[in-house]
Amino acid sequence: MTRFVLHLPAHQLPGVRNGPAEFYRILEAALTKAGGEVELRERLYLRAHAGFEPEAFHFVHQGLVEMPNVLNTGPSYLQDFWYADPKGVFGLSSIYDLKFDPETVRPERVAKFNGWLRERLLETRLSKHGQPAEATKHPANAIAVFLQGESLPVKRAAYTDEVSMAAALIAARGGREVLIKRHPRNKAEESWPQIEALVAQSDGVQIVDGNLHDILQDAALCASISSSVAVEAMLHKVPSLTFGRVDFHHCTQTVQNLTDVPAAIDTALDTDWPFEPFLFWFFRHHCLDMKAKTWLDKLNKRMGAFSLKELR
Repeated sequence: MTRFVLHLPAHQLPGVRNGPAEFYRILEAALTKAGGEVELRERLYLRAHAGFEPEAFHFVHQGLVEMPNVLNTGPSYLQDFWYADPKGVFGLSSIYDLKFDPETVRPERVAKFNGWLRERLLETRLSKHGQPAEATKHPANAIAVFLQGESLPVKRAAYTDEVSMAAALIAARGGREVLIKRHPRNKAEESWPQIEALVAQSDGVQIVDGNLHDILQDAALCASISSSVAVEAMLHKVPSLTFGRVDFHHCTQTVQNLTDVPAAIDTALDTDWPFEPFLFWFFRHHCLDMKAKTWLDKLNKRMGAFSLKELR
């Protein structure tokens, strides 16, 4: 019998048993039904190759493990899309190193997928993180700055800190309004007083707390370290500056040096970004779509020699 091990943070283990819609519960049930033997194990390693016995196949939540019998799993940037990657997640996934050519995707499939994404996310005002339900109006053609707070993935990705990013954007904004939205979950209490001070001393800069779809609807530009909002901005056809290492860099303007911010703003606004082909390529080709019937087939192929004939 083929063995599978799900490596999860300790706090997530109870949810696998108690949450029928939880990704790892669904995965465990599918592997078991297909004849696999599944073990739930506390995740002890994110990078080290220790603890991943070769006779089993391993799924590592938010892992950065490169081994032939490991897939690194975790939620991607849009609701219901998940990583199952041989290298890592977010800016350290294998997608980072891939070349994107919009000519390689079929236009009719791109149009269908993007129409479905808009219906699924924009029309329902759905985001990866909870958003206010009440509709709000915001200044048009603004630079929308989305903070993420302090977390391991953000620190790992960042080329600068959020206070410095916000200050550089305010200095280079020209006549545009700057809107700053705090992350709904990671409040960054340590740096928030500095952000408030920046806002207090700057005309045309304000803190907002509306639904990100309302903020992006009329924005000229989106800015963040590495936030999923940069991907959601693509649905609104709004370009983004990203101040960190992201695996969707193919379709944003990356800023590594704060002195480059003025030029980066101009480049981002002047570029004809292939948002729709890119969204199709990133999510349909490289992520698991939990709403699609084919996600188990895609996963099974990525398991290589450990694939199960009955996994579907």
